[in-house]
Amino acid sequence: MKSKFLKVFSSVVMGAVLLSACGTDKSKAENGGDKYPSKPVNVIVAYKAGGGTDVGARILVSEAQKSFPQPFVIVNKPGADGEIGYTELLKSEADGYTIGFINLPTFVSIPLQRKTNFQKEDAQAIMNHVYDPGVLVVREDSKWKNLEEFVEDAKRNPDALTISNNGTGASNHIGAAHFAYEAGIKVTHVPFGGSTDMIAALRGSHVDATVAKISEVASLVKNKELRILGTFTDERLEGFEDVPTLKEKGYNVLFGSARALVAPKGTPEEVIQYLHDTFKTALESPENIEKSNNANLPLKYMSGEELTNYINEQDQYIKEMVPKLGI
Repeated sequence: MKSKFLKVFSSVVMGAVLLSACGTDKSKAENGGDKYPSKPVNVIVAYKAGGGTDVGARILVSEAQKSFPQPFVIVNKPGADGEIGYTELLKSEADGYTIGFINLPTFVSIPLQRKTNFQKEDAQAIMNHVYDPGVLVVREDSKWKNLEEFVEDAKRNPDALTISNNGTGASNHIGAAHFAYEAGIKVTHVPFGGSTDMIAALRGSHVDATVAKISEVASLVKNKELRILGTFTDERLEGFEDVPTLKEKGYNVLFGSARALVAPKGTPEEVIQYLHDTFKTALESPENIEKSNNANLPLKYMSGEELTNYINEQDQYIKEMVPKLGI
């Protein structure tokens, strides 16, 4: 009797162990194996170190790292106006161990202008963290002291004035072309591989002007090396209240760059939520706010849903506007 009882008891225990093991395996499978995160997370920046996207990314990631149990590893993958980095990001395994920053509208404009190995639908939105307004900039010692002089000169000399940008069809190119369209002028657009190079071209007097984001040129303006002729904003920028908006001068063009975090499509929702909460907490931290202000990075939070809607809006803007601009 005792022997029979022990056999039954052993069978029950063994069954419980097997069920527990199956449950553990299922739990691990549902969560991509070990509990997330179990190893470092690569953060792809599709532009050179030192540019506005890179600076903002490093500030935010350094704050997020304080509450994240595994290392974030920033990987710069510049080239082809961001296409190289975006492709690597979105073709990575959708397991939460590769995420990255995108720039809008560049992220949606590139696939509309040429064949690429990624589409906007390949991205799963995490959150937006910056909206960086556009500005038209010349050297401080240039002959153009205001926007009116620049436009008048361009009208007298079609295609003579040169404006650098961060790549053919990229965000600053679109902003510059839209301004030229609204102002009724013809200029020569000079593409570079990113904002760092396009600004260097202006500083070296290789071009007449550039369209940049305020974060990329604010310190150079404050140091009296560059001058802003106009801003692509509804209202005058804080800290640059003496600079007119293009809109108040009669040019109805608003332009800037949203910078956002995304993951490859198919990343588990619980991982997306974990990353969102981590980075949102970092975004709202006093340290991030102070460092971002010092870098002239205008913070703007959007949830994953809001970011997805904004991506679709930018896609529609590009489809409607770019054909008119001839780029």
